[in-house]
Amino acid sequence: LSPESLGAEAASLRDNEAFQAALNKMRTDALDKLAATDPAKTNDIIRQQAIVAVVDELRSNLEQFIRSGKAPKPAGIA
Repeated sequence: LSPESLGAEAASLRDNEAFQAALNKMRTDALDKLAATDPAKTNDIIRQQAIVAVVDELRSNLEQFIRSGKAPKPAGIA
């Protein structure tokens, strides 16, 4: 995919309400479970932290693809 196509696809995912709702649910569920997890259960804690990190990184990558796919603005005349 070209940077422009990748940016357009990323924007489509960013603007897709069902996709965003799924990501929001994943993140919220993981944070709720993290808050309720016994501190001694480190594997469970790491798993919930990983889910939050993946959702955050996915959103960050989408925004990066969108920025990279935008054509540079022409210089203005001063």
